[in-house]
Amino acid sequence: MHRHPWSEEFVKMSPQARYRGVGPRNYRRSDERILEDINERLTDDHHIDASDIGVKVEGGEVTLSGTVEDRAARRRAEDIAESVSGVGHVQNDLRVAGRTTAVGIGERVEPAAPQGEGSVTGPGAPARDAMVAALDNSSMVLGKQALPEDDTLRRGDAMAGSERRDRR
Repeated sequence: MHRHPWSEEFVKMSPQARYRGVGPRNYRRSDERILEDINERLTDDHHIDASDIGVKVEGGEVTLSGTVEDRAARRRAEDIAESVSGVGHVQNDLRVAGRTTAVGIGERVEPAAPQGEGSVTGPGAPARDAMVAALDNSSMVLGKQALPEDDTLRRGDAMAGSERRDRR
């Protein structure tokens, strides 16, 4: 019978790896080795263009800076850095290309999403009308039932109640 590495029988036959990641007392990887590993992994990854990513390591803390193509690449670069042995924390300061965060005098502001797509508060948002209706009806925001539009309904009910008391 042919055994596949992912089969349960293969797992039962292999020795248990109980001590992976447990190093000698007071051992700590050098920042240079951590930096080298992160740079190699970012270079070898097929999903990230790392040509504009800067990596800095101080005391096991990694800072990523520069720009990437999209949010997925930003998250992936952070995950790669976190997976390296010896990394204690990753500060992800990567920016997504094409997004403008600060606007100076005379600079053009580009939208984060094309018109008609994207965020809930942006133009053409699918939930915009429901949000406006919820804000217009403050009792809905507070979680209470809306009051009737016509005041006469409330007055009529109150008068009917007083007439009932008088008839008794």
